[in-house]
Amino acid sequence: MQPPGRARGLPAEAYTSDRVLAWERERFWRRGWVCLGRADRLAGPGEQAGLDVAGAGVLVVRDASGQLRAFRNACRHRGHELVERGCTVRRPTVWCAYHAWVYRLDGTLRHAPRFDPPPGADLDLLPVRSAQWAGWLFADLSGDAPPLADVVGDLDAALAPYRPGELRVVATEGYDVAANWKLLVENYLECYHCPSTHPELSRVQRTEGGESFAATGGWLGGQLDLRNSAATMSLDGTGPGSVFPGLDPDAARQVRYHLLPPGLFVTATPDHLVTHRLVPVAADRTRVECEWLLPAELVAARIDPGWAVDFWHTTNRQDWAACESVQRGISGGGYRPGPLAPQEDLLHAFLGRL
Repeated sequence: MQPPGRARGLPAEAYTSDRVLAWERERFWRRGWVCLGRADRLAGPGEQAGLDVAGAGVLVVRDASGQLRAFRNACRHRGHELVERGCTVRRPTVWCAYHAWVYRLDGTLRHAPRFDPPPGADLDLLPVRSAQWAGWLFADLSGDAPPLADVVGDLDAALAPYRPGELRVVATEGYDVAANWKLLVENYLECYHCPSTHPELSRVQRTEGGESFAATGGWLGGQLDLRNSAATMSLDGTGPGSVFPGLDPDAARQVRYHLLPPGLFVTATPDHLVTHRLVPVAADRTRVECEWLLPAELVAARIDPGWAVDFWHTTNRQDWAACESVQRGISGGGYRPGPLAPQEDLLHAFLGRL
C-alpha cells in the first residue's frame, strides 16, 4: 500500500457488498477476539445474556461459583435460542422455551422432558472460548486465535493509569447507524474531519498536532491535546475537577484514542473513559453500544456524569450522520476513492491490515 498522501481508500464494493461483509465476518469477527462488553454486566450467579458476534449468537452465563462461561446460544435439541439476543435474564438454570430442555449453569444437560437421549450422546451446550481483560469480556468463536494478551500487547500498559478494570459503567446508549462498520472505524481513527464536523469537540480539543502511538499487539491509537481553556471533554470544557491519579502531566492534558480491532474503541480522557462496541448488522448497518465509565470513587460520591454523557452523545450523533452520508455517497454509483490525507495515517494503517 502506498504511503498516506498517495494511497487511496477502498472501492465502493468494500462498503456495500453483502458478499464482502460475509467474508469479513468469517475472517475478522469469527476468527479472533471480539469484545462482548463489560464482564460485570452479569453480576450474580444465574445471570445470562444473549449476545451477537457478527450474526453468530453467544450465550454468556455467570455460574454458581461466580465464573463467567460462554456458549453457543443454541439449544442442543433443535437450535432454539436460549436467551433472546440483546436480552438479559436471571434463572437458576439455562432453559429453552421451545421444548423445555434444561441445562445447568455450567452448560451440562440436566433434563430433556418426555425424552430419553440416546446413551452416550453429548448434548451439553457447545462452549465458546472466552477471556477477560481490564474488565471486558472477549470471545473467540474459532477457538484458535492467538492468546488475548498477545493481541492486547502494550495497550494494557497504555491504559493502566486509567484503571479500566476498576471503573464503573454509569451510562449506556445504543445507536443504529446506517453505515458500514469500517466507515465508523475509519472515522474514529482520524481527526481530519473534526474542525468541520465537531464544533463542540474543536472548542475543547486541538484537532492538529497529535501523535500516533507505536503500538505492539493488534491495536492502533493516538493522542491529541486539550485546549488550554479545557479541563476535559465536555460541552463547556469543565468536569468534576479531578483526574485519574496515575496520569503523568502529559496524559492529564490529553485525549487518547485506542482501537482494538475489529470493533472496540476506548477513548481515555483525564477524568473518564468512553467506549464504543461495534456489531456489524448488514453491509450498510452497524449497531453501536456506547458506554461511559467513571472511577468508583466518583460513582460513590454520586457525581452526575452528564458532562461526559452530553458531550459524547452530541459528538456521536455528528459522527454517525457523517458516516451515513458517506455510505449514501458511496452507494450512489460512480464513486471513485480519493487519496488519504497525511492526517489519516492511522486510517491508512487500518486499511493496510484488511
